Amino acid sequence: MVERILESKAKDSHFNTNMLESEIDTLVYKLYNLSDEEIRIVES
Repeated sequence: MVERILESKAKDSHFNTNMLESEIDTLVYKLYNLSDEEIRIVES
């Protein structure tokens, strides 16, 4: 996913990568088994 973000930004620096970044965030939260409360803390 990071490679997709970098490739997209290389082609168009204004390309919106929010969805891909959100997917990465979700995977990291699952990897570390974060609770909903911990996720809220990280995102705030």
